[in-house]
Amino acid sequence: MATTLEEFAYDLSLRSLTQQEALLNEVRARTGVLLAATAIAISLLGGRALDDGARTILDLTGVGLGTVSFFLSVYVLAPRGRFSFNPHGWETYEYFIGQGSDVGEAQRILAYWNREVWDDNQRVIDRMLTSFRWACFALAAAVVVWSVGLALQ
Repeated sequence: MATTLEEFAYDLSLRSLTQQEALLNEVRARTGVLLAATAIAISLLGGRALDDGARTILDLTGVGLGTVSFFLSVYVLAPRGRFSFNPHGWETYEYFIGQGSDVGEAQRILAYWNREVWDDNQRVIDRMLTSFRWACFALAAAVVVWSVGLALQ
C-alpha cells in the first residue's frame, strides 16, 4: 500500500501500463483466432464459390473482403518494437542518481514518464483495434456475400 502521494501516483501509472499490456495481448490473441477463422472461411466458402469457374460479382466481392480481413489480421499480429511497458531499472537508476533525486521525486517523475509511454503505446494500439474491428467486419461481410452467392447458384 502506498504511503506517499508520489508512490501512489507511480503505482497507478504502473497499473495503467499493465492493463494496457493485457489489452494488447488480448487483442492479439483474438486476432489469431480471427485469422484462423478467415483462413477457414476463405478455404471453404471462397473455394466453393469459385469452384464452378463462373465468377460472379458476389464471388469476387467475397474474395476481396476475405483478403482484406486476412491482411488486417496480419497487420495486427505483426511484431512491433515500439511498445514499452516497464522502465529499465539500470537506466532509471543512473538517471536519478545523476540528478540527485530522492525516491519520492523519482516516483513522481516516473509517473509522468509512464503516462507519456502509455500515450505512445495507445496510439499504436488504437490503430490495431481499428484494424481488428475492420477485419471482423470484412470477414462477416465475406461470409454473407459468399453465402448469398452460393444460395443463388
